[in-house]
Amino acid sequence: MAANNSYEQAVALIAAANRVVQDPNSVGAALRTISLRLRGTSAKELEEAGEDTTGAIESKSKLRSKIKGYTGIDILTDSGAYKSTYEILLEISKVWDSLTDMNRAGLLELIAGKTRSNTAAAILSNTEDLEEAYKSAMEAEGSALKENETYLDSIQGRIDQFTNALQTFWNN
Repeated sequence: MAANNSYEQAVALIAAANRVVQDPNSVGAALRTISLRLRGTSAKELEEAGEDTTGAIESKSKLRSKIKGYTGIDILTDSGAYKSTYEILLEISKVWDSLTDMNRAGLLELIAGKTRSNTAAAILSNTEDLEEAYKSAMEAEGSALKENETYLDSIQGRIDQFTNALQTFWNN
């Protein structure tokens, strides 16, 4: 949430990265690092979190300029707020294949550091996985609600609601 990601966006980032990396703990740590670095978190805070600080930029304007120089993508909205990590990485992933090897390497070190760059590369090179995971997460919410409504409308669902109401009545 601190990185402006919705639950569905976080799930999509984890799913896209883990499809390649196959290590959920590493993916979680990498996404934390990427989110921090995309917001210009201080080197001191990154070190305290046990992360590599190589190439980290603390100035919002320098970070914005550097990423825009590599990709043409702005990490800020028109109002000057940071975009979500998901939005930034999705936009970068759409131009990833057109970047030179030097720009890719520089961008990965900038946004992920040396130790987390493999996770960032996994996300950036799998646009389809990222978008599909997000779409699935968004559809899953509606699916669960429909299943719950069907259950509540069934005889057993009605009995459970009635039992719950009785228990609440007697407890109160």
